[in-house]
Amino acid sequence: MTNEKNLKVAIIGGGLVGSLNTCFLAKRGFQIDTYEYRADLRNAVTQVRGRSINLALSVRGLSALEAVGLDKRILQHAIPMHARMIHDVDGKRHSIPYGNAGQVMEKTEIDNL
Repeated sequence: MTNEKNLKVAIIGGGLVGSLNTCFLAKRGFQIDTYEYRADLRNAVTQVRGRSINLALSVRGLSALEAVGLDKRILQHAIPMHARMIHDVDGKRHSIPYGNAGQVMEKTEIDNL
């Protein structure tokens, strides 16, 4: 039987899913090489003025981060969002909650990942 610590795995794609899979497999002792075609957003030369790249984390996303031990670290920088704002064509706005009473989505900048 092959020892998992001797196995090498290549993850193609360093986005959210690829990075999370890298964490899961590394916790199990695999040797991981992660490959991403795009430049690292944290080091990107071009930035769009007045815009940011946000990530809204639901209960499922937080559960995945908890499984690899990163939930508390990410939540240090997160802001709770209680509802989404709907902008009607006529200019009226109204909010729709993100689930049941007390449930929120956690917003964080992608740089925090």
